[in-house]
Amino acid sequence: MIRTPVSALPVLALTAIALATPVLGQTTSSPTRLTGITVAAPAPTLPKVVATYPAEGKSVAPGALILKVTFDQKMDPDGWDYAKGADAYPQCLARPRLLPDEKTFVLLCTAPSQGKFSVAFNASPAGGFENLAGQRATPAALTFSTDDATALVTIPDAMKAAGLKPDEGPVMDPKPAAGAVQATR
Repeated sequence: MIRTPVSALPVLALTAIALATPVLGQTTSSPTRLTGITVAAPAPTLPKVVATYPAEGKSVAPGALILKVTFDQKMDPDGWDYAKGADAYPQCLARPRLLPDEKTFVLLCTAPSQGKFSVAFNASPAGGFENLAGQRATPAALTFSTDDATALVTIPDAMKAAGLKPDEGPVMDPKPAAGAVQATR
């Protein structure tokens, strides 16, 4: 009788699952989820930007602006890289939010009227936007301008202009932390 140490059982179980599940051998950007474990195989192509708001070269209303960038693969929520391009950079929050589709990042910004702006995605040599398998997205750039239209002054107005639903706001957690609520009592 062969005795297997108890500490080796999780490894043996994962090995058996991996051998019995052909999905783990496929190259896809969609992760395979096991209880408590996510396995993401490299995708056949690097992630790339497929849509932005504002759209490349377009003019939008000044004021509140939701900068939206959509990739062709599911992305890591903790990796992003926004940088100033050739023109001015809009004034933005420090952290974007990844929407539930896991492909679209939204970032709350403001931009004055009659300005020209450019944003570089993954301009840094390392880190930044990556898919779930850790593959870095292809660098991209966005250029847009603001016109002299009436400024958008509320986040809901900016969300509507960007084509976002009410639950797709750019703020990570709109509720105050529990400690903050208790401290004010």
